[in-house]
Amino acid sequence: MQSDDVRQVKERLDIVEVIGDYVRLRKAGANFIGLCPFHEEKTPSFNVSPSRQTFHCFGCGQGGDIFTFIMEKEGLSFREALETLADRAGIRLTPLPGKDRQARSLFDLMERACTLYQSLLQEAGGEAARAYLSRRSLPPDAWKRFELGWAPSSWDTLWNVLFQEGVRPKEAMDAGLVLEGRNGMYDRFRGRVIFPVRDISGRLLAFGGRLIDGEGAKYINSPEGVLYSKRRNLYLLQKAREAARARERVILVEGYMDAIRLHLSGYQEAAASLGTALTEDQAMLIRRFTDRCFICYDSDIAGQEAAIRGMYVLQKAGLDVRVVELPKGKDPDDLLCLPDGKALFDKALESARPLVLHHVFLRADMLRSPEKRKRASDEILSGIALLSPVDAAPYVPKVAAALGIFPHELSTMLDEYRKRRQPGGKGEKPAEKKETGQRDSGGRIDEIEAALCTLLWKDDRIRRTGDERRILSLLNDERLQTVAAALFSTSSIDELEARWHSLGETFPFQAIAVGGDWCDGPGSSGGGWDAVIGILEKRKIQQEYDLILEKLSRGEATSADLIRFQEVARSLKGCESPGKGK
Repeated sequence: MQSDDVRQVKERLDIVEVIGDYVRLRKAGANFIGLCPFHEEKTPSFNVSPSRQTFHCFGCGQGGDIFTFIMEKEGLSFREALETLADRAGIRLTPLPGKDRQARSLFDLMERACTLYQSLLQEAGGEAARAYLSRRSLPPDAWKRFELGWAPSSWDTLWNVLFQEGVRPKEAMDAGLVLEGRNGMYDRFRGRVIFPVRDISGRLLAFGGRLIDGEGAKYINSPEGVLYSKRRNLYLLQKAREAARARERVILVEGYMDAIRLHLSGYQEAAASLGTALTEDQAMLIRRFTDRCFICYDSDIAGQEAAIRGMYVLQKAGLDVRVVELPKGKDPDDLLCLPDGKALFDKALESARPLVLHHVFLRADMLRSPEKRKRASDEILSGIALLSPVDAAPYVPKVAAALGIFPHELSTMLDEYRKRRQPGGKGEKPAEKKETGQRDSGGRIDEIEAALCTLLWKDDRIRRTGDERRILSLLNDERLQTVAAALFSTSSIDELEARWHSLGETFPFQAIAVGGDWCDGPGSSGGGWDAVIGILEKRKIQQEYDLILEKLSRGEATSADLIRFQEVARSLKGCESPGKGK
């Protein structure tokens, strides 16, 4: 049963370890805290409870369990999240009703292709590829370590194998492995060394192929599609994440060979962007593991310009970005293959410039030219204005000196640039402010009402013996009434949990996480169920008191209202203070 699968996954995996792949967590009492991955913040408000196996952000309100986290963070359906976590836990899932037990997922197809490409590299026919890798100073043990393979020049080597194993053309095309031509299906990668691209959890998403002979594009990659989104991934980051945490930095290069060479040279914190157009998604990937990023693109002009364009994207996302300047004419792979390459690379890392100062350095000649000075100044100012005043402040004196103005004048100019970018800055209608992570309907979750749901979730005795009608009447939030009613009516929490997940209902888990944080916090005073019921009953009485008082003020109260008002006032006076049991 699916509920059994859910229970086994939650028993096998620790939510702290899973979320730790996305968020740098530190211990705080019985829980762990970190920067929320669902909205930008500088002070940690994201809380993970190992005892309850839940998470909750006090800033944006996101919360839930291990499944809702993966669904929200990776944009997966519940089944996809279940499969991902089951793979991680080493659990074989119960086949879905009506599904072919032998049906392959696209990830299975990618793994099959990867295995075949690796074997073809070692077999007769792979001589040219092996010779190429040897010329690039990649030893055979590196081929296995980085899963390198070979796609022969024939049109359908891979497709023939997949077809014989029962793979349908649509599956192979969705995986990006084959194309359809006038004469049938043919392999996308031919005559190329293959580089597998995995996501942060290790799932195989795509391949890159490097041409070693003949005409054609030097590199081709799997297409954007069902599995792969280039803007959301970084090559080798799944191998780099532990070193990035330990060394508190990521070294970002551009290509496959550069990233591999850095790993082989002892820089295991390296990853590749596979292009120069860096994105916010990639910036957030890096932020999961470190606050520092060293951009190390080629030393040519195009590489440096690409670094300038992309580094502000990273800095704006909260990273401390440094730009590494390599010796002229060298890329990271070239440099590290030299006899003294590692020493030269270390020196380049040590002298890496903060992005703002590197930008000024690159525009030094333009700043000295009367014709180009204004364009260079505007470019530098518009870049720095993307940063917050706090992030920009350390560089103001040096940038001001380079522009030939006083620091306070630069600060004023930056303020003007920032105002222009704000909604309404040039007569625009200001956009309505919307809190990240908040629903348009329903608003925030009341933590005391949520705590009632949490305690119902945890305690079978309360669900069996509680007065359902009375308890539901204490809840003002209709969403929480629905959750509580479902908890009262279920015969199995595991089945209810699986049903909520399968229907994509994330709110119940968010509510239970919010309530759990209140139960563990100082406001609960350890009173548990009695404390929650006491607070909600007093609230109910207070609401009735306020309602009758309003009627009295308008002169609309009846004699029955006056009698009830006196009763409610006495009840309210006799209630114990919130947080204490009865």
